[in-house]
Amino acid sequence: MNESQQNYKMQMVPSGYDKEREDIVQGEIHTIEYPSTTLGNSRKARVYTPPGYSDRQEYSVLYLLHGIGGDENEWYTHGKPQIILDNLYADQMLKPMIVVLPNGRAMLNDRAEGDIFAPDKVQAFETFESDLFHDLIPYIEANYSVRTDRMHRAIAGLSMGGGQSLNIGLNNLDRFA
Repeated sequence: MNESQQNYKMQMVPSGYDKEREDIVQGEIHTIEYPSTTLGNSRKARVYTPPGYSDRQEYSVLYLLHGIGGDENEWYTHGKPQIILDNLYADQMLKPMIVVLPNGRAMLNDRAEGDIFAPDKVQAFETFESDLFHDLIPYIEANYSVRTDRMHRAIAGLSMGGGQSLNIGLNNLDRFA
């Protein structure tokens, strides 16, 4: 075991980690629109900022991707990351970070409607990589107080978003840790 593995302390997930608590300070989650040069239009994403977010501090960023049938609202509506993150901060189990919930389907009509497995919609998940690097990450870095090195940028996802995060993250280790 190396030194960093020895210093790692496994913690159990506290009960009620995903239940809203009234007695804690809460972060904010809101919808942004950013210009996509990749598609030639504006695109939407949700951004969570931690309790006490301040421009005087720099934060790490997690890009959290949805599954094939979702969009930028999927995690917010069904996963409630804002509640989980707020609880983890209140219990001092997590360092403050910004979480970006993008739409991983980069096409002009990026809504999850019709045949979500149509070739153009599947291609749009590949196009997202260009939108992420050329449009979304630069927008986040220009509009939020974030660290811009690979050690403070992460990507993760569920289902199709998990596949995207593996393909994008592992093929761009200079950009994601």
